[in-house]
Amino acid sequence: MAKATRKTTKKTEAAPEAPAQAAAASALRKKDFVERVAKISGAKKAVARDVAQAVLQVLSEALEKGETIALPPLGKMRVTRTAVNNGASVLHIKLKRGSADASGAVAQKDEKSAADPLAEGAE
Repeated sequence: MAKATRKTTKKTEAAPEAPAQAAAASALRKKDFVERVAKISGAKKAVARDVAQAVLQVLSEALEKGETIALPPLGKMRVTRTAVNNGASVLHIKLKRGSADASGAVAQKDEKSAADPLAEGAE
């Protein structure tokens, strides 16, 4: 009976990994990325495609150089390890993202700091 308990525990522990594996199975392709950028920005697809291509190129070059990239709300990325596999460069990247609470706190701080600190003049 103890074995059944262990197996049940292992199945329960493995369940949280299933959504992560499902998310990894679907990939955001460049075409879809451009469409989303165009939709959110309101720009034409041709303009969004050029801007997205430039952004991806800058990110790629920075990561190749080993630079740390800090881009909220995406997070902070850094290359932890590099390797060459069949002639292709493989970068192992660590992405640290802030919690939802932290991003909300930053937004509130920005709203408060946006207020004019000076009193209005008397007429």
